[in-house]
Amino acid sequence: MIANNTSNHDIVISVIGFNSPYGTEIDNYFFRKESETKALIIEDHDPQKFLKPKGQRFLNKATLLYCNAAFHAIHNRGLSSKINETPERIGLYDGTELSNLEDCFIFDLTAKNQGPDRVSPMKAPSTIANAAASQMAIQAGIKGPNFSVCAGMAGSLQALDIASLHLKQGITDYGVIASTEVRNEYQESIRRGNEGLHRPASTELGIAMVLERRETLSEAGRKPLVVIKKIHSETHTENLPIEAFLYQNISDMAALFSFDTIIFSGGTSVIDETIFEEVLRKNGLNTSVIYPETLFGDNDNAGGMLGIAYAVSVFEGKGIHKTDQENILVLSADKAGAVILTIIEKAK
Repeated sequence: MIANNTSNHDIVISVIGFNSPYGTEIDNYFFRKESETKALIIEDHDPQKFLKPKGQRFLNKATLLYCNAAFHAIHNRGLSSKINETPERIGLYDGTELSNLEDCFIFDLTAKNQGPDRVSPMKAPSTIANAAASQMAIQAGIKGPNFSVCAGMAGSLQALDIASLHLKQGITDYGVIASTEVRNEYQESIRRGNEGLHRPASTELGIAMVLERRETLSEAGRKPLVVIKKIHSETHTENLPIEAFLYQNISDMAALFSFDTIIFSGGTSVIDETIFEEVLRKNGLNTSVIYPETLFGDNDNAGGMLGIAYAVSVFEGKGIHKTDQENILVLSADKAGAVILTIIEKAK
């Protein structure tokens, strides 16, 4: 089922940018004490003051959070000089869906009921799906590709896939991928209508990563967090139960790479976890399945990227789960049928 396409073994994740109610250090989010509780909502969407203050009041939370996380990753990698030298060689990718729906709804409702003269034209950009990535391009002076990827709960890994493809094709030298979780009444109404969601929502958060070729990171004298070995997407149909469909794709990956850990993050609500693990076990796949959303709440968008970050922590020996293998499989799925699997390799 998995095509024998060109390997992207030389594409690496060099840094992570992050923001949540627990601060901008992702380890503080992953390894907070059980007794430590904070609100779901981020109070400061730009704690490092990366964003230009002019015009911020017209931007929605998702855009502010996307830009901050993207800037944080750029800052951690020291890419400002690269952006100044070759702004067309940096790409921006937004793996977020639903972030602007509430803005669109309110904008349209106001225009319909009160008349078009009652809505501010400055609010119009927040009704555009690509608002976040485009605003980041304006803020940072980046002139490479920038767009949103709408694949539901599989969106952040799909964005990672496209950024990796652009690097392999030589279109870009650096890909800045970010995904956000924002909480609003529109999203909460969607959650209430989805009986499959059996965990609370995650906190608001923004997570970003810089993808680049291994050689550019080596030139800077730095070591990658992880290597992207392979990314594979499929579309699930009703002909096969989702658990069996996932097994088929996982077994194809297992034929190519050795791993004993699967991190299912993003869309775990589409499966029955007990049936999924039983299918793996009955077919001889002796793997541990980790569900980060069990600890951190369901994500609408950023689950896949959060899963990769969690895998980094496993490789670094920071979490409870341990692995002696060089690879971890990170998996996301969406109820609309999008499934994406990513093999990441421990940095050497």
